[in-house]
Amino acid sequence: MSWIKNGMKGFLLKHNWWFYFVLTFAISWSVWSIGNILLPERLFTIALVLGAFGPFLSAILIIRISRGKAVLKNWLRTIFNFKIPVSWYLLGGLLFPFIIAAIHHLIYIVLGGQSGLELSTDWLLYPAYLIPTALFSGGNEEPGWRGYITPVLLQRFNILLVHIIVGIFWASWHLLLYLQGYWSSDQQSFVWLMIYCVPLSMILTWLYYKSKRSIIPVMLMHAGSNVVFRYFPMNTQIFDSVEDEFSIIKTIIYATIAVILLISTKGRLGYKKVELEF
Repeated sequence: MSWIKNGMKGFLLKHNWWFYFVLTFAISWSVWSIGNILLPERLFTIALVLGAFGPFLSAILIIRISRGKAVLKNWLRTIFNFKIPVSWYLLGGLLFPFIIAAIHHLIYIVLGGQSGLELSTDWLLYPAYLIPTALFSGGNEEPGWRGYITPVLLQRFNILLVHIIVGIFWASWHLLLYLQGYWSSDQQSFVWLMIYCVPLSMILTWLYYKSKRSIIPVMLMHAGSNVVFRYFPMNTQIFDSVEDEFSIIKTIIYATIAVILLISTKGRLGYKKVELEF
């Protein structure tokens, strides 16, 4: 059996970057498919949450098999570094999401949209929505997408190509949920999801490296981006002939921020090429 183990280790050391995506899709899509078949619709959330850990679990399996237990523990300690300035928690979980949502809403109003914005006690419940989303419904993907595969790809390809690859696979990973009907295209088209995942991936990568490779602010921003727009309702459609104007505006904002970060960091997004430990 040792030759099988050594063969798998050698394979993963050489092919970990593309096999990561294969394994991630296999884990998540298997869980979602089984859940869709066996669970009633009201309980599918269980499968949805479990499948969302696919990117993280894939990283754990590949590191454990190819590098060993000690390297895995070191990687987990590195990405789950809580000893960072509070400002990074606030930037990821609060400031970035609300600034992006506020700019989005302002553009919407300027273009003729009718705002449904109102201040209420529900705003105080933002942390109650944010934390569960960070742990179980969005943020839990980030140890895989940003904490593992992005650094691996940055060892092989230029930074723009890396984020195109990650953005496309990240968006495509959601495709089964669209096909199953659990993620409505009326809420957000898959095409625009794929487009804006590229600049959003750049923003999250910048946050990851600038916070000393702590995945916590990244998880919070991912979760915050999923939650924050509930506080900025759009009551009317701006253009009858334009589908998914919500995602179009969001894409423009993400792309603008990504370009600013690329220029200000001279195309590095805070990344410094070092030999990976995993």
